[in-house]
Amino acid sequence: MIIAAATAVAAAGTVAGAMAIGARRRRDAAVSSARRQGRIELEAIGGEAEVAREAALERAERLRDRLQRQLASETEQLAEDEARLQQMEAAAGRRNDSAEARDRALGERAAEMKTRRQHLNALRDEIDGLEQRIVERIEEVAGESRDAMSERIGDALTGEARVAAEKAARAYEERVQSRAEVEARRLMDLAMYRYGVAKPADRLIATVDLPRNKAARERFLADGRAILAGIAEFSEVEFVPQEGKDGFYMQAPDPYTREIGRLAYERLARRKDPSIDLVEQYVEKARVDLEKICRDAGKRATRILKLRNVHGEIQFLVGKLLYRTSYTQNQWQHAIETAHLCGMMASDMGLDIRTAHRAALMHDIGKVLWAETEAVGSHAVSGAAFATAHGEAPEIVHPIAAHHNDEKPSSPLAHLVAAADALSGARPGARRETVESYSQRVEDVQTICADFKPRGIRNTYVISGGREVRVVVDPRRVDDLAAARLANDIAYRIEDECIYPGQIKVMVIRETQASATARR
Repeated sequence: MIIAAATAVAAAGTVAGAMAIGARRRRDAAVSSARRQGRIELEAIGGEAEVAREAALERAERLRDRLQRQLASETEQLAEDEARLQQMEAAAGRRNDSAEARDRALGERAAEMKTRRQHLNALRDEIDGLEQRIVERIEEVAGESRDAMSERIGDALTGEARVAAEKAARAYEERVQSRAEVEARRLMDLAMYRYGVAKPADRLIATVDLPRNKAARERFLADGRAILAGIAEFSEVEFVPQEGKDGFYMQAPDPYTREIGRLAYERLARRKDPSIDLVEQYVEKARVDLEKICRDAGKRATRILKLRNVHGEIQFLVGKLLYRTSYTQNQWQHAIETAHLCGMMASDMGLDIRTAHRAALMHDIGKVLWAETEAVGSHAVSGAAFATAHGEAPEIVHPIAAHHNDEKPSSPLAHLVAAADALSGARPGARRETVESYSQRVEDVQTICADFKPRGIRNTYVISGGREVRVVVDPRRVDDLAAARLANDIAYRIEDECIYPGQIKVMVIRETQASATARR
């Protein structure tokens, strides 16, 4: 490659020399042409007058001088070009010699590298042969192949790693379980302390009084209480007279319907001239007004919790909880309170607060569906199905369905919603229960446990305010598996036949005694 470059440079120098020689020949031809032209002009003016000849001679002299100067300049330039050409030829020669020397050196180095590569390949082949002989010798001494040894060692290391991982996982699980209850109590206590809003137990109005105005009173009682019968016809609310009082109990399929009848009755009672002809109008007006109140209550709940894009029908069900109570606790207030408690615990655990608020607010909407439509399944399942049908995401729906263990909780949020629901219902003053209902529940639980006495039950104790049942069984008749089945069967019977808030824990106690005698 270097030789080719030197050759190209030499060729360029030769071309440049040829061009300079051509230029000199053209200048010589121009000088000769000018001289001939001068002689022609002199001959032409020879026949003219002396003055004209002198002028022509003068012009010829000037032309000759100019031509001579041009010739001298061209000659000098030609000499310079020739000298430069010689220098270029000399430089090209030197470069050519240098290129040839480098080519020879490169050839020698290439030959040397080829020799060294051959030597290295020979050494590599020798090393491979030695390695193969070493492996064969090791396999001969060990009595097994290298692949078998690798597999055996890998299995051993894998087994050791698996055992170590299982030990670490078991230790971590034990550590987590030992701290889980303490941490859960801390989270719930912190949430309760942070949410210090006192909510009095509310009771929905279930009775109405006769109007004080004598004329209006007589109209309500006239014709066999025709006005009350009309309200019952259009609203499904029946008015049962109270013994010894000028008032009525209201009986309805659900609290929302009862509120429609109450509104219609009280508005009619405020008129001086109530009549049967106005009943349908007032009932329909009460129904429209109550629906608006519930929708506004649902929107207000979402504004309090700063939730967005909640379907209008879900908001309507949340608003309807305003007219439901559970052991005197207003369910609309309970839903908002549960959402706040759930959000606080979610914040401490690093979960999304808005998602926690959303799931907790909707956790009891199925109570409205369950009461009004006789939906199949518990209110948790009905509420989850309704939420799904109206566009709620699975991470919102699952806590709704699992907050009473109808589905097994499979996310942290599901456990938090269940815990917040229990906290809201169990806080002091949230719910009230009469002595009669408590005594009746204890009696019902004891009756259910008595039915299982033939299966080996010795004694039954209802403790913790009716929230726990301890069953002592005969250990000779009931083994561990039978004890677990007995606890589940009693719990199922209590769920089906008893009415109670929260949950009732059933604990079957099976005593095992062992004795031995030491003799000499």
